[in-house]
Amino acid sequence: MRNKAERKEINMRAGFGRAEITPPLGVELAGFGYYLGRKCESVRDPLYARAVLIEDGKEKMLLVSCDVLGLSRRIADRILEEAEELGIPRDHVLIVSVHTHTGPAVIYHLGCGETDEDYLSALGDRILPALRQAAEDLAEVSRLRFIRTPLEGDYFYNRAAPEGPVDRDARGFLMERTGRAPILIGSAACHGVFLGRATCVSADFSGAFHRLCGEAGILSLYLNGLCGDIDPLRPSEQRMEEFGRLLFETLREPERELPRTLEGGRLPWTLRLRRFSREEIRGQAEAAVRRYGSAEEPAARAALRWEEEMLLREDKLQAEEPGDAAYCVLGGIPILALPFEGFTETGRIFRRLIGMEDALVLGCAEELLGYLPTRDEYDRDSYAARESFFLYRRLPPLIGEAERMGEQMAEQLALRKAGR
Repeated sequence: MRNKAERKEINMRAGFGRAEITPPLGVELAGFGYYLGRKCESVRDPLYARAVLIEDGKEKMLLVSCDVLGLSRRIADRILEEAEELGIPRDHVLIVSVHTHTGPAVIYHLGCGETDEDYLSALGDRILPALRQAAEDLAEVSRLRFIRTPLEGDYFYNRAAPEGPVDRDARGFLMERTGRAPILIGSAACHGVFLGRATCVSADFSGAFHRLCGEAGILSLYLNGLCGDIDPLRPSEQRMEEFGRLLFETLREPERELPRTLEGGRLPWTLRLRRFSREEIRGQAEAAVRRYGSAEEPAARAALRWEEEMLLREDKLQAEEPGDAAYCVLGGIPILALPFEGFTETGRIFRRLIGMEDALVLGCAEELLGYLPTRDEYDRDSYAARESFFLYRRLPPLIGEAERMGEQMAEQLALRKAGR
């Protein structure tokens, strides 16, 4: 972090880029249940990778958002490599997915979306033009504005607990640029499942948001918040369009002026996992078979495949997993990206501890590592706590790790602010 003498505002520039990543017809779509074989039959709206490059003369920060459910490590690394080629340090690149469930499978989910190797082998190269365009589109930011305001209406709810927390705030930055179209960075927290089990390709509500921005002459980037416990209420195509419009109309004219300052980097974290013995691995799979009544039931089949893989990897399974999370502080407002389907409470803890409700806390960053359920999810023995780790071919986090992740990230950011 810069010392106080270096924090004075200097000229800021920003650039935008976009590249289409729509899959071919016939590719399986990700999410919504085991072994559905839900293939893409049409394209409702094209999918894109979008990039915003920001620099202030001392630092550069690249924000990338992809219209998919989640990325793989291979694709994320390809983006990071290209960023380095463009002179952007890897630790100043923030990559997220919008978490649409009407997009192609990019990470392999057991039974919830078969990956198409032809599509994946080309995906990284299809994303990269967005980064290059952003680098070529740099123009002076004449004004930086921000908004945080509750979204009106009843468009989403806590699907895990009727009385559970919901972050109803939309947050957005508007960068006005000299001689170029403005860039709007918008964020809220909701699962991209308004279209249900549709067989069309769509970015869901973020696609509607982007379309409306484009019609208004605004370039846009959408960053989904922690949506692991947040679903649309009464989802439908009409409601999706309404929600996309609500986001656009709420965020398009922020009034709060921000200093044109930029900082970024990565915050280290350690996730503690439950280390199963061979007997416990088998016990988890057997419990799933009993729960679903038959080894032939789709969810039980996924559990048995997880059992097989865990036994093969038993000597490599670790009780702790290290990682890091990209962050950006734009105009004094933190943006933090976690590689999980995170829950609202994690974001609430982070914001409370850093004393800033304006902060954006995002999920589904880089390689999506699965759900990070809160304590109450374990108390309810919910799907997220009980068996979602089958889907991601992982060990489950220990109880309390979601809350501790919020604490870890707040502590690390505080240390950065203190210059340590």
